Amino acid sequence: MKNSIATAGLVTFLAVDVALVGLALRSGHTTPTALPAASTVTSPDVATSEPTSPEPRPTGSTGSAAKDAVPVKRLISAVDAKTAWRATTGTCSQGKSTIEGTSDGGKTWTKLTSPSRAIARVQMLDSSRVFVIGAGANCELKQYSSRDAGDTWQPPATASGGWARRLDKSSQVLAPQEPATTPCGDAVVVDLSRTSADQAEALCADGSVLVTGDGGSTWSDSGDAPGAVALSNLLTGNDLSTYAARIVKACKGVQLVTVVEGKSADVVDCIPVGDARPGAVGLSVTDSGAWLVAGGQTWVSQGDLTSWKQV
Repeated sequence: MKNSIATAGLVTFLAVDVALVGLALRSGHTTPTALPAASTVTSPDVATSEPTSPEPRPTGSTGSAAKDAVPVKRLISAVDAKTAWRATTGTCSQGKSTIEGTSDGGKTWTKLTSPSRAIARVQMLDSSRVFVIGAGANCELKQYSSRDAGDTWQPPATASGGWARRLDKSSQVLAPQEPATTPCGDAVVVDLSRTSADQAEALCADGSVLVTGDGGSTWSDSGDAPGAVALSNLLTGNDLSTYAARIVKACKGVQLVTVVEGKSADVVDCIPVGDARPGAVGLSVTDSGAWLVAGGQTWVSQGDLTSWKQV
């Protein structure tokens, strides 16, 4: 930040993410201003309590599933059934990341200029405040924050202390307590979904889901969803609900399931997506609706998530 006032404002803005999981977005945008040089700001995901005593970390699959796995390249981040952002991750070497936002349930989308050539995470804090964790050509993760729904962006800040998949090392995750944690062992982390500064879940190449409650220091089993290609979770009180989108023969499209430790994945619905491919599917579940993006298609559901419509 250029001065103490800007720095104080940004730190206050970023701190909101620790308490908020539901987010919002408004449309109507202008071309963003040029980005100043990088600064260092404490991430909104940084944990405020010490991690628990370390436990043995599970090792993910290193077989053919891990070798063939494709990390999520299409992202969707929703506040409710009306408001969401969708993005394409791009790559550190070639760029080509994209961001679009909607506030009318997907009827219209506003194309924004991405603050970073590659995107690992998009998170909204309210109708105007949002942050993106992304990377440049050297693939070092930075955090980009906006107070006007993406019209303009604050200077990029160091992303240490946040949650994000590492774009250059598919088995590693940036976490509040660990800069390069490996929840799936040597296997690919297909997707990552956080609920707080301490808690997040990772989807591994073999369909296993791992959970951490200490900022990424340790991980434990949270269930299995063979064939899963995207992950989303929701914290209601102290209850964690985990959803996965998977591609299986039983569904001509994308199958939505709930994931529970020690049980088989419970089928919620089959979404008739026309072209479902690993890496091209993103999922976001909120307490009032859910969104699924698959290639160029976007689908929305409300209620018990058994009725979906393309938008």
